[in-house]
Amino acid sequence: MVNALSIAISGLMAQSQRLSASANNIANALTTGALPTQQAPASTVYKPLSVSYTALTIGGTGSGVAASVTADPNGYSPVYDPSSIYANKDGIIAAPNVNLTQESVNILESKTIFKANLSVIKTQDQMLGDLLNIIS
Repeated sequence: MVNALSIAISGLMAQSQRLSASANNIANALTTGALPTQQAPASTVYKPLSVSYTALTIGGTGSGVAASVTADPNGYSPVYDPSSIYANKDGIIAAPNVNLTQESVNILESKTIFKANLSVIKTQDQMLGDLLNIIS
């Protein structure tokens, strides 16, 4: 039998990672860097984080969710800013592809899902308390 408490806790942890990734994306939305080239493939540009989820199962039964956070290696766009210290000879720099609207939606969704998982934990606690009252 799968424990509802462990499923809810896995959901809380997954949403915590999603919230952290969105907060990092928003905080670093303006962190530009040099445009990668063949000679210098690495860049200091912020690479936006994305979260993917994997369903956890035990014996074919759902047992929660796991989240993995990855940085998008191509999550930047060339932008014209000749005054930047990162500008190449054409005045082009790399700017992260962070969609602030989508990140705000992600934060609101995380908040709602977090509350739902907390409700599951609260209900589990109440049911266990009622069961103990019945038994004793």
